[in-house]
Amino acid sequence: MNYFSPLNRSTNHAFTTRSRPVRIVRLLLAAASACLLIPAMAANSYQGGRSVYTALRTQAHFTLKVGGGRINVVFADDAPGLDRERALRWVRRSAEAVTTYFGRFPVDQVGVLVVASAGSRVVTGTTYGYGSSAIRMQVGRDVTDAAYSEDWVLVHEMSHLALPEVPSRSAWLLEGNATYVEPIARAQAGRLDRESVWRWSLRGMPKGLPVHGDLGLDNTPTLGRKYWGGAILWLLVDVRLRQITKNRFGAQDSLRAINRRSGGNTSDWSVDQVMAAGDAATGTNVMTNLYAKMKNDPMPVDFEDLFRKLGVSERLGNIQFDDAAPLAAIRRSITAAPANAAGR
Repeated sequence: MNYFSPLNRSTNHAFTTRSRPVRIVRLLLAAASACLLIPAMAANSYQGGRSVYTALRTQAHFTLKVGGGRINVVFADDAPGLDRERALRWVRRSAEAVTTYFGRFPVDQVGVLVVASAGSRVVTGTTYGYGSSAIRMQVGRDVTDAAYSEDWVLVHEMSHLALPEVPSRSAWLLEGNATYVEPIARAQAGRLDRESVWRWSLRGMPKGLPVHGDLGLDNTPTLGRKYWGGAILWLLVDVRLRQITKNRFGAQDSLRAINRRSGGNTSDWSVDQVMAAGDAATGTNVMTNLYAKMKNDPMPVDFEDLFRKLGVSERLGNIQFDDAAPLAAIRRSITAAPANAAGR
């Protein structure tokens, strides 16, 4: 089968786990930002997975090799007006950040379709896994160097490559993971300061807490619970693993193991398989136990206490760190660069 030919499947299960809604992520968390995206998205082609794979298969590509992975970049219809060299540097930097976190590029090969549109920023992205990995990115023709440097969207989408697909009711597992991993990956690669990582957590994590009427994560498909509720699980996994193992293991170790065992987003796994593989890597039951508590019931989290123990707070817009806090060493370890990019 041609690498960029989508796998034809007729079952409803394949449709719901492979053909998900566009992963616009952080921009969709704020309703106002989402409204701004609608006109730009409607004006562009290559919205569906089939058209993305067709373009990747039939149009000329540029190949980047990062972290053991091959990234084939296609500029849709030649992307008139878009500076290709700058765009390719952006793709490489994003891939390097993901490689830093996962110890390698998450898949052996991926096609990245860059669609040019009006504007001066990276607009949105979607990740596909129809038998082969593909990403569609919409980028403004007037995007600045600063916008490329500050972009998080492509790192988020590339983070999706690392985990297997799970049933659609548990999409929070994947979206929450990419939401949690993206800023940390950029910080570990030296692309983002640690203050920004924790500002993102302080302001964002409470949005994932259950509200009146909410059920567990598997039964509450709201944006807040899907992205931030999922991110809460990964933050708790990270902190609890580091507490139990005296900072020897964290969520990063579990995620690297899951990626290696599954091969990435072209595989179909159950959530139980994901949790078991992650726990096996650390010799604990942290992931399995947290999933059991959060999947069907609304589990509250005392973030005021958690962030106090981590030694991070925000005052007048400034992030402050308390290195005397009980879990300060864990906080520092989460954003610290790994000992080596291939693994710890």
